[in-house]
Amino acid sequence: MQVKRKTNLFSLLTRRLIYRTCFLSLYILGLASGILNLAAQCPDNRWDASVAGKTYVSDLGAKAYYGNYTNLLNAQHVNDGRLYFFGNITNNGYYGDGFGYEYLKSCDNQRTTLSGSGGTEFNIVEIDNPGGINIAQNIKVKNSLVFKQGILHTQRAEASHRITFYEEASYRLAADDKHINGRVAKQGQGIFTFPTGDGDHLSPVKVSGTGTFDFFVATYYSLNLSIVDWAVGGSFPAEKVALDVYRVQDKEYWTLKGASLTPITLTWTQYSEIDNLTQDPKNLIVVGWDGDKWVNLGNTATSAFLGTGTVTSELVLPNQYSAFTFGVADTDADGYVDEEDPDPLDPCNPDPSSEYCQQRICLEVDIEVFLEGALIDGGIGIFDSEMKTRLNYFGYLPGQKPRTLLGQATASGQPYGLAPWNYLGSEGQNIGSIDPLYIPYAENVVDWVLVSLRTTEFNNSTVCKKAALVLTDGSVVMTEFFDCCDMDQQEYYIVIEHRNHLPVMTPTPIPIVDGILSFDFRSQQSFTKLLGRGQKEVLPGVFAMYGGNGDQDLGSESPKDINTNDFSRWTEDNGKHSGYYFRDFDLNGDVNVHDQALWLQNNGIFTDVDL
Repeated sequence: MQVKRKTNLFSLLTRRLIYRTCFLSLYILGLASGILNLAAQCPDNRWDASVAGKTYVSDLGAKAYYGNYTNLLNAQHVNDGRLYFFGNITNNGYYGDGFGYEYLKSCDNQRTTLSGSGGTEFNIVEIDNPGGINIAQNIKVKNSLVFKQGILHTQRAEASHRITFYEEASYRLAADDKHINGRVAKQGQGIFTFPTGDGDHLSPVKVSGTGTFDFFVATYYSLNLSIVDWAVGGSFPAEKVALDVYRVQDKEYWTLKGASLTPITLTWTQYSEIDNLTQDPKNLIVVGWDGDKWVNLGNTATSAFLGTGTVTSELVLPNQYSAFTFGVADTDADGYVDEEDPDPLDPCNPDPSSEYCQQRICLEVDIEVFLEGALIDGGIGIFDSEMKTRLNYFGYLPGQKPRTLLGQATASGQPYGLAPWNYLGSEGQNIGSIDPLYIPYAENVVDWVLVSLRTTEFNNSTVCKKAALVLTDGSVVMTEFFDCCDMDQQEYYIVIEHRNHLPVMTPTPIPIVDGILSFDFRSQQSFTKLLGRGQKEVLPGVFAMYGGNGDQDLGSESPKDINTNDFSRWTEDNGKHSGYYFRDFDLNGDVNVHDQALWLQNNGIFTDVDL
């Protein structure tokens, strides 16, 4: 772990003042050079640009191309600032090596195209075109892709046309109307959820590669596609199944290529109509096409609620299969599912006396933790002995109806489906107050946290993960059964993550006692190693997770430290109010100077917890 230096706040504010002054000057001058006037619409007379040689945008600069942009053969474009494209992009040279932001937009909301024979690498790129963007290149994302508006379309018949996420790269805000309709690739180790879809809805697939150098390419296919696009992946008749497969989905499938062993997690949506396959999602399995038939790849976990959910396979080698989809097992291979077929998730059915059933262990957790932001009582550095329920009281938690006149509602469900967590659990879908059928939050609920178990101190050893609610006294409460079963160890590390606090982990693995893992983070220091911090001692003998970590989606280190990037994110959201915001560090529904003060107090703090 490298020691991170605190940034001088005066220097940072001065730098921002200079940046904004430069921007204002350019706005007044209205230079025809193409530098962006952020407040203006696209000009009536748009110009096209052809670039040769080396072009550079400094870290204090901004530039816009309102027409079509062409990077000529052997030309190089490096962006360390902000670069806006409002038309088609043809890159025949090299675009990359920069650390800036790119914005792909459109003056008339019509679909644009990114093509060319060169190499294109984006650092942080925002998709903001309701008409969508055609991708006719291998576009590489080094840091983050933000889906603001529009769909990225690649040609399924062209293997080289795809979006490739490098090593620690991530994405944000994928949804039914904002995803990648075509090929998506991921280079690097660890868990990754591909934002795949068909242009109509998002249908992700997740991998957890185990190799030292993983490379996976995923594509989603559904009957919503044209006949030509549907056929690109291949022909996989639903009636051709192995003896232990009863039935398979016939309206959608995924292709996934990769040479590393991984579990595969498929997501079903309302489109999948999974109830036509089985009335009990726990009976689902992942099936793979082996060249002749659909074979059973197992079910190690299922999560489901109201027409959407996930099912996870056993470890498989993707390159051995041409396609993957949902199926139902026929365990006794008699051609139909009956009482003799055990539930794939229940080894005690039909034989509760079996050795495997008797040895099965499903864990529970008994955890308490404090969030610094919710403990603040009247001002920075002043803490109460219980956390505040301000988000809950004003109706800002996901699924609630705000009580305030200008309150902003947030959709129901746990908040960790975004990068860097990309956790697709259905927890919280039935909690809130927007729908009269929803279960209300209890009055003592503070916020959501993410709980996971590891066999070692490293993230790649994670075996279970679940979103949970934290109460005023610090108790962590599961909204659904903590289905962490069939564990083969007697002790595990417990990790707690929060959307704007530093993560914490137990200092040592915790032994299982009577099927329960217990740890009270409030009364003891959490995991530390080398120079990192664990928790803040807010009162004598009372510890809390550090607040102010608002940039967790910017790279591999961003979830682990509090620095100027968090301040930059706070600046972007400063002034937002009456809602559920990730830069609301004191958890009161408003983003303001009080959150800045909390960040300033914790600036420079980092953790050694591996993420």
